[in-house]
Amino acid sequence: MKNRIIKTALIILATISFASCNKEDDIQEIFIDRTWTLTFIQEGKEHFVPQNNTAYIMLFKGNTFTLTTPADATITGNWQADGDSRTFRCSNIRTSGNITNDDIAKRMRNMLQNAVSYNGDANYLQIIVQQGNAFMQFYNK
Repeated sequence: MKNRIIKTALIILATISFASCNKEDDIQEIFIDRTWTLTFIQEGKEHFVPQNNTAYIMLFKGNTFTLTTPADATITGNWQADGDSRTFRCSNIRTSGNITNDDIAKRMRNMLQNAVSYNGDANYLQIIVQQGNAFMQFYNK
């Protein structure tokens, strides 16, 4: 009887241990149907923040994204993320409207083209570029 109790306790502990070791992110919770607002862009020691209450809004739907700028230009494309390795990639990136005079929108398009990973949860999101200390940070709107 005592041996059976010990075995049962060990099985329960092992199950709890394996369940708590799952470090995979919930891609659905972080990305799908989420609206994100740009907080800032970090490139090395340079920091870029939207000015005058302007908003850069990013929406993920299915495997596509749409980024809307304050001047109503859009950047669209496909995205793919892996919750286990936290890799993040974009493809088929297209721009409609004019972002020529919008330095932040140009930086965002470039970062989306070169994104390699992400960090975050349902409240904040960083899209990270491979080069040192370069990322875009968003908050959930």
